[in-house]
Amino acid sequence: MSSFDPAQQLVNLDSKIIASLGKLGEVFRVLYQSSAQHHGLSATQLQLLHYIHYHPDPAHRRGAFMSREFNVTKATVSDSIKALEQKGLVQKITDERDTRSFILSLTPPGETLAIATAGITRPFETTVGLLPLEQKEILTHTLFELIHRLNQAGVITTQRMCLNCRHYSGDHRQDHYCNLVQQPLLAFDLRLECPEFVG
Repeated sequence: MSSFDPAQQLVNLDSKIIASLGKLGEVFRVLYQSSAQHHGLSATQLQLLHYIHYHPDPAHRRGAFMSREFNVTKATVSDSIKALEQKGLVQKITDERDTRSFILSLTPPGETLAIATAGITRPFETTVGLLPLEQKEILTHTLFELIHRLNQAGVITTQRMCLNCRHYSGDHRQDHYCNLVQQPLLAFDLRLECPEFVG
């Protein structure tokens, strides 16, 4: 019995959902691979460019941190960073507090490329934008719950999301509350990455 089996998907709703999520994962893979190849990069290298560009916190721009964030080995991140350095897209800056450690930063060409390729999610944005608000809210709750449970099961690394935060209280389905700002959270307010996150 496997969710890869179309016959199983016909009779099992869980398998149908899992197979559907797999299809969405393929869309991201194809979008990244297509854009990356166009610019002479691997998909991982392009993902790292985007990550560095949109994460200004120096603590999040270290190789070891990014390997956990991407759920890949340090060697994979290290190889990708070396390739990006050789292409003149990334530079290592010595951490003033720890001279053995480096913080990664984009060079001007790296910034330009990160911005130029940021629109690869546009097909998703267009499609999601067509959904009614009520469906978007249900989908947000469902996706957050799936991510949270996969994190709790150890499948993916710690997520800096509301449902994992010490400031959060609620039932994970509808009633969300942030004790830091002392107010209820709507689906729109939930964060996947919160700068005030406390694990």
